[in-house]
Order: sequence, then C-alpha cells, then structure tokens
Amino acid sequence: MAQKKQKSQATTARSKVNSVERDEADKSEPTASTEPSKGPQKIGGHAQDSSADKAKRASDAVLGDIIGMAKPIAIPDLPEDELELSVGEDRKRLLLQGVLLLLAVLALLFLTFWFGVVANASGNVWFLLALILSLTAAWFVSKRMGRFLGKFFMKTGVVDFGSKYVYIYEKSDPKEATVVTYKDVKFYKTVRQGNSIRLLLWGDWVKHPSGYLYVGITRPFMADTLDPLETQICETLARHHVKEKK
Repeated sequence: MAQKKQKSQATTARSKVNSVERDEADKSEPTASTEPSKGPQKIGGHAQDSSADKAKRASDAVLGDIIGMAKPIAIPDLPEDELELSVGEDRKRLLLQGVLLLLAVLALLFLTFWFGVVANASGNVWFLLALILSLTAAWFVSKRMGRFLGKFFMKTGVVDFGSKYVYIYEKSDPKEATVVTYKDVKFYKTVRQGNSIRLLLWGDWVKHPSGYLYVGITRPFMADTLDPLETQICETLARHHVKEKK
C-alpha cells in the first residue's frame, strides 16, 4: 500500500511540473491579435490621391482665389481651356432687335408679294424691279435676324477670355468661333461709344483689310456694366502680355 501511495504522489507531482512548464511556454509565445486589420488610413483629402493630383488641386485653389472659380470652356471641335473672363450679350437687346427684324422681314415679304401682283397685272417693269429689290432686302434682313435670335436662343456670348485662348463669337453658333492664342494678338484697343464698347484686335490672323478685327459689345439695357467690363478686359489682356495700341 505504501508503494502505491508513493507512486500516486510521484505521478501527481510530475503532472503539476508539466502543467507549470506549459503555462510558462504559453506566456513566452506572442499572442495573435484578434482585432481585424484596418489597412492604410488617411485623415482628410482623397484616399488615392497622387502627388500630381495634390499639386493640381493646390494650383486650382490658388487660381480660384485670384480670378474666382475656374470654369471650363468645352466646345466641340475647339480647343479646351479654363475661363477667365466671359463677355456676354445683352439678351434683352438681342430679343428686341430680333423681333423687330422679324417684323421687318414679314413686311418686306408682303411688299414683295404686292409688287408681284401689281407687276403681273400692269406689266410695269418698275414694279418687277421693286419686287427684286424688296426680295433681296428681305434676304439680308432675315440673315441679320437669324444672327440675333440665334445668339439669343443658343445663349452665345460676345467673347471669352481663357487662360490660353481668346474665343470670338461672330456668329450665333459657338462652334464657328474664331479662336486665337494671346501670342497671336499683337495689339488691342478699346473705344467707348455710347452704350457700347468697341474692342479692336490686331494680328496676322485678321483677314479684314483694315488689319484689325472689330468686336462689338453693345449693352443698351446693361449700360452700367460697361465701365467695370472695360477695365476687366484691359486687365485680362495686360495679364497675358498683350500690348495696348495707342
């Protein structure tokens, strides 16, 4: 009995020693974290920004502080640019002149019809000549009417000054604008005349025999905007190193 008791005590002692060794071994091993991995984190900004994106945003912010929020000039078939100054039309003037010209076209067409009836009835050559003249006049007036009403409905402006290009809208369709760089504009000059500003631009691209392109900014219903507008035009051109012609 004594031997069995001694064996039982020895077995119990060995199991305690093994248990202590296992506990010490567990403490010495690093425990794996059960917290899920959060991955790379960033406070503020965009998570996937490159250094080029940051530089672009910084430059856009500076440009916005200087000239206001930059707006894109994106017209199909024309070079894209960032808008610095947009000179719009006096829309009331466009609508009023367009309607008046429309009435003039209708009157000329009625007159043409009357001349035709009289010429046919009397056989007088002068009435036939008057018919041809009135029809020709109606055609020219209708072209001008189309330009005014076309600009009104298409919301086409007079001229846009971008960061690289100048967009001159001589026709109602903005796709047909004349686009030149500031380097191509040799000189400029502004002339105030009543409720309008005459902007004259010189350059080798000008096809008119006078050597300059005339851009008319007429605002009878917005006359109070002409003084600050003229200042802004001059400042924009001067900022791009275009000289004023004296």
